[in-house]
Amino acid sequence: MKTRLVRRPPSKGSEDGWAVMSTLLGGFLVWGGIGWLLDRWLETKLFTPIGLVVGMALGIYAVVAKFGLAGDPAEKRPTDPTSGPPPAGSRRET
Repeated sequence: MKTRLVRRPPSKGSEDGWAVMSTLLGGFLVWGGIGWLLDRWLETKLFTPIGLVVGMALGIYAVVAKFGLAGDPAEKRPTDPTSGPPPAGSRRET
């Protein structure tokens, strides 16, 4: 009798990591490519570096807009009011 392998779905963390990486590289390559094409068309050497910087900035903006800031305080709040440090000036009895 053959045993079947059960596939586990990949973790959410790896999906987010790949999404962040592809967004950053995509912005970098697309806008760098646009700058390179403008340089070839206009026979300059100015637009490739500008396109690379703009692409990286827009990629970072897109990542922050989609996934939020690292260490978002709303996510770190305890859901249980008895957990965490007590308010200043109060005593917690155990």
